[in-house]
Amino acid sequence: MKGGGDPNQNELDVLGEEQIAKGWRLSCQIAVTQDIEVEVPGYEVAEAIQIEPGLIRDVLAYAAEKIPLRKLPSTQKITVKRLKDLSNRTEAILEGGGDPTDVEALYAVFSYLAKDHKAQQVPTRFELTDEKIQKILEAFAKRLPAEEEEIITYPYFLYVAFTILFLLTAGLGIYSVFRDAPLEEPATPSFTPNPEKAPWYFVGIQELLAISPNIGPFTSVAIGGVIAPTLFILFLLAIPYIEPYLEFWRKDKSKPVGRRLRDRPVTTALFTLLVGTAIVLIIIGEYFRGPQWEWVIPWQ
Repeated sequence: MKGGGDPNQNELDVLGEEQIAKGWRLSCQIAVTQDIEVEVPGYEVAEAIQIEPGLIRDVLAYAAEKIPLRKLPSTQKITVKRLKDLSNRTEAILEGGGDPTDVEALYAVFSYLAKDHKAQQVPTRFELTDEKIQKILEAFAKRLPAEEEEIITYPYFLYVAFTILFLLTAGLGIYSVFRDAPLEEPATPSFTPNPEKAPWYFVGIQELLAISPNIGPFTSVAIGGVIAPTLFILFLLAIPYIEPYLEFWRKDKSKPVGRRLRDRPVTTALFTLLVGTAIVLIIIGEYFRGPQWEWVIPWQ
């Protein structure tokens, strides 16, 4: 869509006098077969707060001359040429045209002005205050695309994951060159370690075996050594599906579940509880269990 120009008969039939009065038209011919309603996202907001195209041009001219463009809070590269292009298409952007990157660039420029309170430094014949900049930012924000909650696994995510894995492995390898591993003394027949206690990474399961009760046909060994670890593994496999199914029943899939922890409270709470329980079991088995697996106080 673009602004300007006299409407043709097709546009008059489709849009009606009320829409045509707003001063914009379709850039293509339409074969009218039924009544339709055409809306331009953000146009009503821009019209309501009366954003003057001349004001936008003055701000862009000031940004091209005075603002260090590399400091603009934007994911795209904004250059002087880009600002001039936006200035030439100001009316069309305000009337609902352009693409999201145009609006994002304008949002970045006005965000910089709002952050550093530079409204009074812009040479313009239009009114420009911090309050008006905030209203303009609110209008542009409604036309920005929603944040993507999904990423492509291959190749983008795997590149990041394997890069981190490589750096971690290389770091551990370099560290091991300068530091000896915390191993025990070489085996000797004069001293036999306590065979009752497993290594620290298994002592949590050993403690779980000791405290698990016998329930019907299931012994404490079956519950602590097989059933409980299996349930934990199944929970790990179900993590990607728990919150989406809860969201389906609660909001009828009106919005995809986000990746952040605040968007997955149930999964986060359950995982934190299970990991905390595992850490507590390891600490108890390592420091609070003595011969015959009796309870002891380590500092006594």
